[in-house]
Amino acid sequence: MTTIPRIASRVFNTPLMIDSRKRAAILAALAPRLGIEPPVVDAALLAEERSRKPYAVAGEVAIIEVSGSLVNRASGLEAQSGLTSYEQLGNEVLDAATDPAVKGILLRFDSYGGEANGAWDVADLIEEAAGIKPVWAAVDDWALSAGYLLASAASRIYVTRTGGVGSVGIIAMHLDQSGWDQEQGLHYTTVFEGARKNDFNPHEPLTDDARAVLQSEAARLYGMFVDSVARRRNLSADIVRGTEAAVLHGEEGIGAGLADRIGTFRQALGEMTALVNRTRFVKGDTSVSEATQTATTAPTVDIEAIQAEARQQGYAEAAEIVDLCGLAGRPALAGGFIAKNMTAAQVRGELLTLRAASDQEEIQSHVLPEAGTAVPQNLDENPVVKACAAMATAKGGK
Repeated sequence: MTTIPRIASRVFNTPLMIDSRKRAAILAALAPRLGIEPPVVDAALLAEERSRKPYAVAGEVAIIEVSGSLVNRASGLEAQSGLTSYEQLGNEVLDAATDPAVKGILLRFDSYGGEANGAWDVADLIEEAAGIKPVWAAVDDWALSAGYLLASAASRIYVTRTGGVGSVGIIAMHLDQSGWDQEQGLHYTTVFEGARKNDFNPHEPLTDDARAVLQSEAARLYGMFVDSVARRRNLSADIVRGTEAAVLHGEEGIGAGLADRIGTFRQALGEMTALVNRTRFVKGDTSVSEATQTATTAPTVDIEAIQAEARQQGYAEAAEIVDLCGLAGRPALAGGFIAKNMTAAQVRGELLTLRAASDQEEIQSHVLPEAGTAVPQNLDENPVVKACAAMATAKGGK
């Protein structure tokens, strides 16, 4: 019983980045405890009884699960009931990004979304990690709302033929139980100071002023959501808004620019494994002969030939650089990067540096008192970069 008020406070009177079907499932679970009529929902959505596990490593690829309902923080029983906290997810991304044994990160999504607070912080961290090593997303089978915000921070998004992406929107609810109170013979009297202090009182109808506050906050977060997706996916804000928060499946999601390729989790893992092995090989793996290594890294001045070969192979370094520059909205830079023989990891870092100055949004909800603020950091203050520098220094001192 003690967890019900806490969960309810996360559901009502605060903007949520969650698909409406999952919102209905949460209401159905809370309804018996709150004395309200439960909505009719798909039984499968009520079965999120899974424990959150640390990320696994397959070969040199870290697999990080992004599943269930997403919350800013979770503890105790909440963490055992299908909730994934942004705090834990961020720690896993940071650990994988700074783990020298990990050459690539694959995020496996199956989430309808969740809380707005905390989501942008992790999305920024995912984007920063992609400046160090490849970070891809495999949607198996849902990356909706807050889940999609996180997926959009990856440099490549796979979606299954029946999987869904999108739901780029904000939703908020207010529970007015004054009618139920009256039926039960209950009457609440609230004494307060400050005009806004009694906003969203569940024992009273929602006032016009309180509705305006909630609507304004939803609109603010929606604008941030749209802008984040548009920038990371190299789309216009009008195109993103034009989806009207719809869930787009398979090829439809690719056509709208919200995903890159049709593929299962296993396919994404196989292709990332091939990519990181090839990158390691090109950079100089001690397990290959010097002659083979020299032949692999021999320079060429024919940029078009490199790009043609990369397209034929599918996932060679040059094609990866072209993809990265396109996603960053700077396709004209790709030729120069390739001519300089820069690696994909170096290009990610360069693009991140160019983009850092533009990310100055303050991420804080003005409705909830526990809202957080995320101020984008430059590379010198970046926790991922600091951790990598510290490990490099320690290794050099041995």
